Amino acid sequence: MKKTTKKINKEVAKEVINVKKKALKKKVVKKEMVGEMVIGKKVTVKKLSKVAKIHLIGFLVLLAFIAGCFVKFGVVATVNGKPIYRHSYIAQLQKQDKQAVLGQMVQDALIEGEAKNKGVIIDQKDIDASISIIEEQVKAQGTTLEEAMKSQGVTKEELVKQIRNQKIAEALASPSAEITQEQINAFLKENGAYLPTGKTKDELQTLAKEQLVTQAKNTALSTWYSNLKESAKIIYK
Repeated sequence: MKKTTKKINKEVAKEVINVKKKALKKKVVKKEMVGEMVIGKKVTVKKLSKVAKIHLIGFLVLLAFIAGCFVKFGVVATVNGKPIYRHSYIAQLQKQDKQAVLGQMVQDALIEGEAKNKGVIIDQKDIDASISIIEEQVKAQGTTLEEAMKSQGVTKEELVKQIRNQKIAEALASPSAEITQEQINAFLKENGAYLPTGKTKDELQTLAKEQLVTQAKNTALSTWYSNLKESAKIIYK
């Protein structure tokens, strides 16, 4: 009887141990599963974060593209309902600017080359005198030479170069400054409506003569430069 009881007790104890082992295994498995779930959630959050970043970058790129399209293809004006697009405006503006810059560079090269060939040298005193006249003119308009040059995008060196080349051209073109009284009278008659009031007859005569001298110089310079350009070998790339 005692043996039977001991045997039963051993079996019961063994069964209890097995139950405890199974319970312990279940806890371990449950912890591992929970750990995997947590780890899986973290990975998922990371992946979502990267995707969100990609979407955000894509959205910003799209905004930049739209903004670029607006700048490039936006409308700058409409004429009777017909739009003038910004890209066409900019293209024409750039084209004109390039042509103007190239034309000025060609003109400077021709004048400077001709001055070298003919041995024409302009004294710095003459250039300084012209700058002083310009300073007085802009001062009378309520500004300074520096401000005027800044507004035109011209440096002092560029201004000096323009004045020098102008004086070289005048020296080489040799414009006639002989103005007759008949020319003065004709000018006063044709432009009477545009002449300043409150001037004496002599003052108007002087004004007319100055205008005619300027016109004669400009015509002579234009003719001289046209001939110089035609005789030159200019190749545009």
